[in-house]
Order: sequence, then C-alpha cells, then structure tokens
Amino acid sequence: MSPFRNVCRWGTALCVALVPALGFADSTYKVTATQTKDVITIDGKGDEPAWQTAPEIGGWFLTRVDYGRPAPDDTKVRILYDKDNLYFLFHCLDSKPERISGYTVQNEGFLHQEDNITIILDTYLDHRNAYYFWTNPLGVRTDGRIVDDGEAFSTNWRGEWETKSTVVKDGWISEVRIPFANFQFEKKEEMTFGMLLDREQSRNQEWSNWTPDGVNSAKVSRYPHLDGLKDINPRSIFSITPYVATTVALKYNDDRGTLRPNVGADARIDPAPWLSLKLTANPDFSDSEADQGFLLLDTEQPLLPERRQFFLESEHLFIAPINIFTSRRIALRPHDRVWGGLQLTGKVGDTNFAMMDIQHRDFTGKDANGRDVFENVNSGVLRLQHDIGKRSMISLVALNRSGRGGIFGDSDFQTVGLDGNFHVFEEFFIQAQALKSWSPLGNEDSDAYHVGLHRFDTLSEFWLQFEDIGKNYANPLGWTPVIDKQGYNSHLFLNPFPKWRFLPRLDVTWDTLWRRNHEHQRTRWRQRLNVQPYLHHDFALIFDGIYDDNEGFRNRLGTFGFTLFPHDWQSYTLSAIGGRFLGGQIRGLNGAVNFKVGPHIVARFSGFYTRNFGVPENSDLFGVSGDGYSFSGYAQLRYHFSPDLYARLTLQKGDVYELADYNAVKGTFLDAMIGWHYRQWSDIFLVYTDQPFAGSQERRILSKISFNY
Repeated sequence: MSPFRNVCRWGTALCVALVPALGFADSTYKVTATQTKDVITIDGKGDEPAWQTAPEIGGWFLTRVDYGRPAPDDTKVRILYDKDNLYFLFHCLDSKPERISGYTVQNEGFLHQEDNITIILDTYLDHRNAYYFWTNPLGVRTDGRIVDDGEAFSTNWRGEWETKSTVVKDGWISEVRIPFANFQFEKKEEMTFGMLLDREQSRNQEWSNWTPDGVNSAKVSRYPHLDGLKDINPRSIFSITPYVATTVALKYNDDRGTLRPNVGADARIDPAPWLSLKLTANPDFSDSEADQGFLLLDTEQPLLPERRQFFLESEHLFIAPINIFTSRRIALRPHDRVWGGLQLTGKVGDTNFAMMDIQHRDFTGKDANGRDVFENVNSGVLRLQHDIGKRSMISLVALNRSGRGGIFGDSDFQTVGLDGNFHVFEEFFIQAQALKSWSPLGNEDSDAYHVGLHRFDTLSEFWLQFEDIGKNYANPLGWTPVIDKQGYNSHLFLNPFPKWRFLPRLDVTWDTLWRRNHEHQRTRWRQRLNVQPYLHHDFALIFDGIYDDNEGFRNRLGTFGFTLFPHDWQSYTLSAIGGRFLGGQIRGLNGAVNFKVGPHIVARFSGFYTRNFGVPENSDLFGVSGDGYSFSGYAQLRYHFSPDLYARLTLQKGDVYELADYNAVKGTFLDAMIGWHYRQWSDIFLVYTDQPFAGSQERRILSKISFNY
C-alpha cells in the first residue's frame, strides 16, 4: 500500500474522530413579520399604506472592510406577509446616488461589484442550507442555494419571485415578493425562518448586513430568525408542467427526417411535508435554455447550467470534492434523449435523501456504414446525507449505470462511497471522501480518496487537498478529468483593502499542484501566482506567472494586462502572454469587452490568439510539431425587453489544441434565440442553432412552450 494512500486513509479516520465539532449559537437578532391583507403591487415605489404598518429595520453593519462598524450609508427594510407571499421593501440610502451602478440586465446574472441586495432564507430552519434571492437597481433576478453552511453554492436552482427597483434622490428602493410556493415545509399555525439580509455598495466595495453581531452571509448556522409567520401556505401538493416542442432540421447527419415533433412533461407530488416525488417524461431542449456564456464547440464536458427541473430538486446534495453525480452527464449530446425518470427526495429528521432512476438513450458513435449508433441506458442514484450538529455532515452515495447496445457493446458501471464535512471551528472545516467503482475497465485499483482542509472568511480563503484516484476508477455519471493520480493541491487567496490612495484594493492568489501516477512517476508540478492591484476602483492591473512541469515539459508562462471597469457587463480587459510552453515558445493576446448600451442592449466579446514556435515532435499534448497556433472567439448580443423577455445572438468559433487536462475544441457554434418567461414556471423559446456534431455542422430550428398547472 502506498504511503500516500495511507495518508488519505488516516486522514479520513482523523476526520471521523473530529465529528464532535464545536457548536455555535444562532445570531441573537430576530424580527417579527407583519401580516397584511392588502394587495401589494411590486412597482419599486413602496407607497401602499400597508408598508407603514411594518416596523422599519435599520442600523446595518459592515461585514468586509472595517468589519463590525456601522455602515456609512444605512439600509432601511420593512417586511410584510400574507398567506401566499413574503414581501420586502428595501430603501438603500446613498450619499452619492448618481454613482449607483447597475449593469446586469439578464436574469441569473452575476451581480457582484455592482449595487445589489440579497435576501437569504433558511426555510427548513436546519441551520445549514438556504435559498438566496439577489437583485440590483435594474430589477434583475438571480437565485440559488447556499449548501452545507456556506461550503458550497448551487446556482442552478431557479425560483419564482418578483422584484422592481427605482433610483431615488437619496438612494434606491427595491420591492420584492417571494411566494411561499417556492418552498416545501410543514403547514403550522406559526412558522419561523432563518433569514439574512445583505447589501453590496459598488462605488466603495462596502458589504453590509442587518445583524449587530456580524454574521457572515454564508454561515447559515448563525442566521437571525424571522418569526411570526402565521397560517402561511407551502407549495401545492401537486404540480405538472407539460411542454410541446418541434425541431426542424435544415442540415443533419442522420435519416430521422426534417420535422421532429416532441412532447414531454414534468410532474411533482408532495405526499408529505418531508417527501417529494418527481416524475419526468422526455425533459429535453435544455441546452438552448441555458446561457451560452462560454466556448462549447466540440468538448466532451460542456459545462452548461442544468435547466431541467427534474434534476434541480436534489442537485445540492451531490456537491462533493470528487464529483460523484453531474446531471448534465445524463443525455449529454445534442441527439441524446431522456425517455423518463422518477425521483424521491426529502428529509426525515436530520437525514436528507435523494433516490432517482432515469432511462435514457446516448449517442456512442457511428458504425462501419456511417450510421448513428445509440445505447439504451438506465442510470440509478442513491444519496443519503445525515446532519451532525449545526455544521457537520456525513453522506453515502451509490450509483449504477447500465448500457445496452452501442458501438462498445453492453457495459455496467457501479460506484459506492462515503464523504463528509466536519467543522472544527466556524470558518475551518475538513472534507473527506472515499469511493470505489466496478466497471469493464477492471476492479483492481479502482478506488478514489480525498482529504481537504479548508478555511475561509470574507477577505481570505485557504485550502490544502490530497487526492488518490486509481487508474481503473470509473464513474461515467460524475466528472473526474484526471485518473491514475496521487497528489495534492493548495490554494491561498487574500483580498485586503489597504485604503491607500493609489491602492484601494489588492487581490492575491497562489495555487500549487503536485501529482504522480501509481507507478510513482511524477506527472505534474505546477505553481501559479496571480496578483491584481487596483490602482483605482475602476482600474486594475493583472500579473500572472505560471511554472508548470507537465509530462516532462517545463512551462514558464507570464501574463500582464489590465482591466478597466471590472464589472460584470461593463469591463474591458486586455492581456499579453509569453514564455515557454510544451517544449516551445508561445506568444499571444487575450481580450474581453463587456458593455451595456442604453437600458436594454448588452454585448460581450472575447477571444485569444496564441502562436507557438519550435515545438518538439514529442510534444504529444500539443498535437503538432514545429509551429502552431490556437484561437477562440466569442460574441454575444442581447436585447432585453424586460428581464423575462429577451432576444439573444451568440457566435463561438475556435481551434484549440489539447492542453494539459482539457479536451480539444474545434468548430463553430451559432445560436439565435428568443425567450419569454411568461408566467410562473412557464416558458416559450424559439431557437436557431448551427453547431458541430459527429464531425460536421448541423443546423436546426427549435421551438418549445411549457405551461405549469
């Protein structure tokens, strides 16, 4: 047994020994919601008389710079509720209202570094998981889940809520309505939620929240309480969302015809407050619903967000250091199809569970006659997660994938494992994981282990992780980019705010990676230092240096550049790269432009071009000897009639050789789309797509309409 594997196993034992981690009390702060029977119109004004019946909550405190000091610009909040909705009225005071910034106009956008507010609700009151609702002065809606007391975030969950914001003479006002139908909970005479309210002020990078005892916004275990929610209604016991879709194939590589109608449905039944049953039939079309904000092209692992509702209920339970289940691995390619599936999720006491069974068809390649070959697949997943104290947990997972047919014949894959997160202190925790797989690749050396030490707060983050993944470990339902490895990686991030005139902020990141294979041959030794000094809030320099001994090639790369207006939709970045790479010399340029024109139009452009010289013939990772080049380009133009109705045009093109742990990309992707979220959990899409598939381009027109009952 290798010394490294011994370290992993003893580390796992140590983690178990630390289960009785220290506990911390909830925040002592709490408020009581005010009930109303009046109709509240979400218009960003807050002028209904009912708002005056709710107490005003003020006196916010800084949580990032000058931690614990009263916020210079206070925030006033009022909270109302009725049987079906929770209402919030924010008045964000600002001594310089002309500098209030809002750039993002699309829902599900990233809102940091522009003015924003966040409402976070722990509706189960389990002190570890919560839903967040995030908006800016333009009324954009971004939501998701905080998981395991801030150790992870799940951004794919999509709730139904309403918000409207208005800039006024002394700041900005945001009005929010969150239906209780988003949540599953037991109907009681009176409910209590954990709740945190957060604000980010862009012009001075100040973060603040409503607690006088300094709760970190990620620490669900310490959230204050919202009391007094009487006779409120959870989501309905039954819901169904059928859809009708059509594909018109203008150019295609098979013999399935030009017109391809399609129908499907998702259904949900909650037979008990602790149990939910989800059914799906043919939940396709999700690629076009997700924003194409990155290069897709010909990759084996398109990291698209998950938009199929069937998979979102339990997604947060599968977050683990070694990825065990990624729902995007189900029906991954354009012509794959999910025939149907069943899922049971819920929570009994301190134990969360998710069980699902999915029948799908996957494309595996072409036969000797050039015809598409598919395999029929059944995938089953079981996940049990038991809470320990307020912050720690331990989990069991079991997965099975059985494929029949396909160009590789029949194949069965099984994986079982244990993992856990164990908190020693509030901001320090240990992760441990052990997995074993059985597959046609072989059952010897088919296990995987992980031990990680983590510490984070609002201004710094550190982790040290050890992994051992056997050369025959195989889990096609998860994503493990590198197998046959033993190694460690460390990460340090510091984000100080010196408050100097010419250095108001500094970001420093240091990463180290070392690994070897199971023959004890070192395969990689990589160190990277990234420094980003802000000479002004709107201007930052970029310094990036990499030393990477990868498969015998000693890469030494340096990057220098700048970012102007480092905001999500309003930034300009240019950098140059140079050094030695894969045995040769490399020179290149990277650039990105994000900007907003008026209140409705946003555009994004990015690309890079690199040229290599003197690449040796044994540089297999690069794929070409002598001189070579790589390039990629991305452009997107969006017009937003409202956050719920938009048109989008995306063009991606690239020719990128296989580099290190990533797959090659080559081809052109064109996507034109109109999307309308016209009522709760109901959408209309019309899409034209031109993309590579099976070695050539396909052109298709897709349409879809869904309606929730």
